[in-house]
Amino acid sequence: MIMRWKWIMALLFLIIVGLAAWISLKQKPLYIAYSTVIIETVNPDIPAIKDIAESNKAYYLSYKTYMETQRKIIESRRVSHHVIKNLGLKNKKVFNLEKDPIGTLLKKLKVDIIRGTWVIRISAEDEDPEEARRIANEFAMAYVNPSLSRIKANSSRVQDFADVPLEPVRPNKKLIIAVYIILIAACGAGLIFFKGPSDIIIKDSNDIAALLQLPMLGSVPKIKPDWKNVKTKADVDRIVEKDPLCMASEAYRSIRAKLLFSLNKSGSIAKSLVMTSSAPKEGKTISAINLAIMMARSGENVLLVDAHIKRPRVHDVFKMNNDAGFADYLSGKADFDSIVKYSGIEKLSIVASGKASYRPVEPISSKNAKFFLEKASAIFSKIIFDAPPAASLEAAVVLLSICDGTVIIADGNRIIKSLLSSSKELLHKKGANIIGIILNNVLL
Repeated sequence: MIMRWKWIMALLFLIIVGLAAWISLKQKPLYIAYSTVIIETVNPDIPAIKDIAESNKAYYLSYKTYMETQRKIIESRRVSHHVIKNLGLKNKKVFNLEKDPIGTLLKKLKVDIIRGTWVIRISAEDEDPEEARRIANEFAMAYVNPSLSRIKANSSRVQDFADVPLEPVRPNKKLIIAVYIILIAACGAGLIFFKGPSDIIIKDSNDIAALLQLPMLGSVPKIKPDWKNVKTKADVDRIVEKDPLCMASEAYRSIRAKLLFSLNKSGSIAKSLVMTSSAPKEGKTISAINLAIMMARSGENVLLVDAHIKRPRVHDVFKMNNDAGFADYLSGKADFDSIVKYSGIEKLSIVASGKASYRPVEPISSKNAKFFLEKASAIFSKIIFDAPPAASLEAAVVLLSICDGTVIIADGNRIIKSLLSSSKELLHKKGANIIGIILNNVLL
């Protein structure tokens, strides 16, 4: 569950960032052009050089007030009206549709005082770089126009006319792409190094055995098709039969020996075994099938029972029908002999899950489960139940208390500490005799 949500959150993150980047890149480019004017003061109220040393503070306040006034003149509606008229902006769609074209123009304008100088920089932005240049220059020329002499007490001139800007200021495509790449890299690094809280995911077999205080029966490596002996998913499910010399087969051979030793170490001959896990898709069925085949080949008379009635799979692996099986026997709709089928492997028989309707708990909690085990024990030396995960055992929970042993199967790549611990506690509470744990799908 942790891993699944991690990938979902990563995918959502990349989608959102990608969408934001796409929207930014699709925006119309915006260009800014700059012109500057220099102010030559003729105002007698501006202190002379000889007075500066006498009162720096007074000079600065006077200078600041004066320059702020000049900026406001440039930003005035009178100057803006002059610019609109001279450039014929009123005929342009963007201004023609506006109730306040002057206000629209002023939104494109920015006037900055170059600190400590008598220079003012005028910047104009527009989607058209040529238009941005024209607006910036026209504001500069309108300000220095002698007709404005009544509202400004200085002699001003244009210092620099604006050039046509070559690159847009927004969106900055290079910056957006760079940031997107960095965020993707950061997300990837987070996925690589993310392990969650220290008590969630564990992978070392010694840590698992120490956590559960249970014997580690063995580790089975991840099985991949070699396109010789193992070509399909069905071949993987029956790996000890298809490729008896591979590493996975050797692992199952070692596990079989440890398992038989653990079952019989009490002195009595144990026959029945439940295979379960803490979560779905951890390799219960493949482990049950291959151990059953391995035991049958060692001389044991083995019965493999698919007790995972909601999600059966054993019949598919052995290419059988699932018309009648374990559930049918438990509900009284079939007898024992009619549901036991030959697997095609010597000394290995199969009982499919069956399709009988049942209520979740009552049928398997009935005495029929014990009758089934008694009949099976009279014929077979080993009975292996492929049961549901511990958290969803439901109807099959009675098997834990009537079978001789229980084995926990865990996926070596996604063991969740809290879930594994709670599964062990749950199995114990239901009367299970936990023999040990098998680590499946281990990356070598």
